Amino acid sequence: MNTLKRSVLILSMVMFSVMVMAQSIEEVGAIYNDGNSLYKEKDYANAISTYETGIELANDVGFEADELKGMMEKQLLNAYYKNGLQYKKIGLNAAIASLEKAYAMSDELNDNAMRSKSAITTAKLRSGKGNSLLKKDKIEEAFAEYEMALEILPTCVNAYYGKGLVYKSKDDYKNMVINMDKAIELGAENPKAAKTVKKAKSTTSKTLVNAGAKEIQREHGEKAAEYINLSFKYAPGNANAYYYLALSYNKTQNWNEAITAANKAISMETGDKGDLYFALGQSYEGKGDTTGACTAYKNVISGSNVETAKYQMTQVLKCN
Repeated sequence: MNTLKRSVLILSMVMFSVMVMAQSIEEVGAIYNDGNSLYKEKDYANAISTYETGIELANDVGFEADELKGMMEKQLLNAYYKNGLQYKKIGLNAAIASLEKAYAMSDELNDNAMRSKSAITTAKLRSGKGNSLLKKDKIEEAFAEYEMALEILPTCVNAYYGKGLVYKSKDDYKNMVINMDKAIELGAENPKAAKTVKKAKSTTSKTLVNAGAKEIQREHGEKAAEYINLSFKYAPGNANAYYYLALSYNKTQNWNEAITAANKAISMETGDKGDLYFALGQSYEGKGDTTGACTAYKNVISGSNVETAKYQMTQVLKCN
């Protein structure tokens, strides 16, 4: 082949390559535009598949399509996130999967704002899923959701609250308190978490009082007092809580503390006070204060302890 023919052939090949390259870039651009149209129509699922196809083609084309590829990657990231927000439409699991893709991709693109948004939303949805599972008594599955929420967002208030509920269901009060405390701590400066913080305090307080009542039935007065006193960290306490505290102190013969607790319960109770006065009478009687015991027992005019109070006054204390 002479030099002229060789030159013509080379030139033809170059021109053909340029034409093919231009056509390929044009195709990438068309796919990008299609994806944008779907995105504007809020058809994020199809926008995602379109952008993914475009990025694959851009990779085949090479560096000449890098600019288009970069634009599609940004749009794909946004589409993953927007799709995840449609959890009521596409389902919770699909939404979480889409958000987690957004989270992973935001790391690749060094998009800190999207990384934060996708982490917050993913953790919120996983916590919500955990709550639903917990209501169905799927305790371990719920716990796993809360753990995954915390893995992606270690400051998730809802996840710590959820874990607290899991431990509550297991009567593991130590770990319940640890997780509820974390929810309260992290939510303290976040107005959006105010409701969850309030629920965490209320749930912890009520649970500890009920735990104290159970310990009283088991004759574990010291443990009962420990639980009930701890409950006051989360709520001021009501007549019922102070009544149980009085009973727990009576069990351990801490008479002065029992008298204080019983009087507190009496001052707060607006209904029947018969059982409260009976507990106060037991406290005074244990202390050796006959006058105080008689006065308290005389006020037991209703409830299941009326006859026992009368017996103590007439047969034991010989009250006037």
